[in-house]
Amino acid sequence: MGKVRIVTDSNAYLSPDVLEKYQIEVIPHRIKVGGALVEEDSSFTADQLFRRLQEAQARGSNRLPDVHPADVNTILDVYQRLGRESEQIVSLHMSSALSGMWQQARRAAEMLKGRYSIRVIDSLSTSFGLGLLVEQAARAAEAGASIHEIARVVNGAIPHLYVTIFAESLHFLERSARLGPSQSVLGTMLGIKAMLMMEEGRLIPLEKVQTREEVVDKLYEFVAEFAHVERVGVLQHNYEAPQEALLERLQELLPKVTISRLTYPPSLASYLGPNMIGVIVYEGTF
Repeated sequence: MGKVRIVTDSNAYLSPDVLEKYQIEVIPHRIKVGGALVEEDSSFTADQLFRRLQEAQARGSNRLPDVHPADVNTILDVYQRLGRESEQIVSLHMSSALSGMWQQARRAAEMLKGRYSIRVIDSLSTSFGLGLLVEQAARAAEAGASIHEIARVVNGAIPHLYVTIFAESLHFLERSARLGPSQSVLGTMLGIKAMLMMEEGRLIPLEKVQTREEVVDKLYEFVAEFAHVERVGVLQHNYEAPQEALLERLQELLPKVTISRLTYPPSLASYLGPNMIGVIVYEGTF
């Protein structure tokens, strides 16, 4: 049998080159918006998600988008197909607090127990963070690491991922970050931007600011606190000018660090809404 195969989901930020080089298998989420389920792939963007949501709202629907995992049979089909090449699979997924993909993958792996060795890992992260873990796993697999060695690499890297985000669409945060309805209404009236961090895979509201200049300052200060930054990703929606200002400052601060502009995945946009900016930091272990 061949090397360990790597599986992830469509929330992961991965370049086409990385996907092709390591033959990473991507299982798409399905996003329910306006009564229809749309598969999350490269052709479905956050802008399209919000357009569909506006159309649904115009028809009288107030329901926010829902993130649905692939069904178990779809995941079983992926595992069985890959199992013809390798009996060992590592499957890494979006934080289980935001997506049911990890639970579905575990169910599928349990159903195939005894036939294949499948390790399902909750990334406790999203987007760029999940993508970095997948890339590390894929590099280890290519180097000949066993399924258990790959799991140790990934589980060792998870605590070194940090996510902080500012979001203006506070109505979305009532569900995803447990922001109270009264806080949401008042915050929206005052033009508040809520600062969120991911802790144990959950979005936790920490503080609030009122101007986009303050947002850039806070994100810059967040990154500047780390002593050994290896990678940084910046994602945004309707924050183009603040993103440029932040990127310029971060590149001056960290001239030797790769700083990536990220696309905003619909599976994350469903929780944060439009009008947001955030950074994902991977801190080195040395």
